[in-house]
Amino acid sequence: MRRALGILAASTLAAGAFGQGISLKAGYFSGESFTGFGGSSVRLEGLELGADLTLLKLPLVPVELRLSPSVVFGGGLRHGSDDDGTIYRLMATARVSKPGGTGYLAGGLGFARIEPRGGAPFESKDGFVGQIALGSAAANVAPLVPQPFFEVAYSFGDAEFRGLTLSVGVRL
Repeated sequence: MRRALGILAASTLAAGAFGQGISLKAGYFSGESFTGFGGSSVRLEGLELGADLTLLKLPLVPVELRLSPSVVFGGGLRHGSDDDGTIYRLMATARVSKPGGTGYLAGGLGFARIEPRGGAPFESKDGFVGQIALGSAAANVAPLVPQPFFEVAYSFGDAEFRGLTLSVGVRL
């Protein structure tokens, strides 16, 4: 948990140096099943924390290029059919907004790592991950007021990294 929060904090500070904008989000991740030790079925569900750190805004089109770290705490919210593990992701993403609107489409590619916790029946693994997302922000009423948003994202790649996230967040 300390390492995950450290990654998010360091990334947020780095983005602040660019001065282009930061979005912080929290959501619920529901992962797809994958095969663990001895053919067992493993599935992660739980809290996901993330940030989108704008590195560059293109001047003529509504496109932002971003660095997007996130951490999934699988099994951390409840006991039941899901297993305990943590997924770390670091992606380069692009966000395209509708001119004059509040909706957007985002996509990205990057690296991920999954680590078991508490005797979960799978091994740590590194791999490539991608993500597509649809979102909508509240109308921006004032330039210095944080802008809330809602986002639905699907992560793809190896079976361990696949899943759906529903998030709410704020753009600073």
